[in-house]
Amino acid sequence: MTLAAWRCLLAAVLATALHSARADVVTDWNVTALGLTASSTPQVEMRALALTHVAMFDAVNAITRTHQAYMSPAPAAPAGASAEAAAASAAHAVLASIYPLQKPALDAALQASLAKLPDGAGKSDGSALGRQVAEQCIAMRSSDGWNARVVYTPATARGSWQPAPPSMGGFASIHWAEVKPFFLKSAAEVTAPGPLAIDSVQYAKELDEVRRLGGRNSTERTADQTAAAIFTLINGGQMWNAAARAAATAKGTSTPENARIFAIINMAALDAVIASWEVKRKMGTWRPVTAIRAASSNADPTWEPLINTPPHPDYLSGHSATSGAWSRSLQLLFGNDGVPFSATFNNALTRHFSSFSQAATEIENARIWAGIHTRTADEHATALGRKVAELAVQRGMQKLP
Repeated sequence: MTLAAWRCLLAAVLATALHSARADVVTDWNVTALGLTASSTPQVEMRALALTHVAMFDAVNAITRTHQAYMSPAPAAPAGASAEAAAASAAHAVLASIYPLQKPALDAALQASLAKLPDGAGKSDGSALGRQVAEQCIAMRSSDGWNARVVYTPATARGSWQPAPPSMGGFASIHWAEVKPFFLKSAAEVTAPGPLAIDSVQYAKELDEVRRLGGRNSTERTADQTAAAIFTLINGGQMWNAAARAAATAKGTSTPENARIFAIINMAALDAVIASWEVKRKMGTWRPVTAIRAASSNADPTWEPLINTPPHPDYLSGHSATSGAWSRSLQLLFGNDGVPFSATFNNALTRHFSSFSQAATEIENARIWAGIHTRTADEHATALGRKVAELAVQRGMQKLP
């Protein structure tokens, strides 16, 4: 897609978002952000969402003063500053710093947000506060390691990760194991039990499950399972922020509540990426396609998964880890298992979910149906993500006495 075509598409997405019937500045800018991040890698999208929403939270909280600020020193707000103007300006400035080519569309989005507010000192002071908080947020994460270059040399022992077809790409995303977490004390604070032994009966059983249900030409996988598997090509932020917006609408949460909720869920998701990528780096297990083709018995050298295998190890599943973090943090912050919600991949494939937990379980299964993960890699990942979420909610921006 050309740059001009991309700008037109983005403008259309933003226009749709801005004219939807929503009253909350946090969810408005969540949709605006997701219009920008959809073409980014999942990790880059999570980082952009986390930065956008933590800036919005600290901007709003500087005015409401109900919770501990995330950043230090805590931003200070002039009396009478508009929380809505602060939140919109903070989101705009953070996103413009990450996606500078999209600044014209973001400027239009900001103008539309501010046009809803009465002119005066409240709006201008809030806008200035939002820009100040955004600058602080950008500076805070300027050297977090998100774009570092880290070399990974695969081990040669049987069962070790090797570049997989068709891309045969190296483990280029390994640097996410070294990115600075938001809530975790280190990438290794939350870890996992470890993969199954490749010569174990259980591993053979799980690999056979992938072979039967995850093959490109599987005769056992249902049409719905195929759709679910293809749907997991969606960036997780698109799906789980839709779940959060549905839950926020159902519960009628306020702007300050949404500011904290959307910040914590997306910060927790990025922390789950960091923790799971540390496990991937440490364990370095081969992918199902490699194992099936090189199996000591019943090898199938021509077997192919339904979707192309990503260039990083099987254990743990990154998609399941982040789904565990998003689903558990949403449960804790909303105090329930959510409401029915939908998400659409590539403007073509829509999946409907009944709850946070049902969605997380479907992601686990769908990565098997896609042919790219074993069950233990998925289940241990979800458990890791849930632990990360529990720490995030426990540590994140607590209510002031």
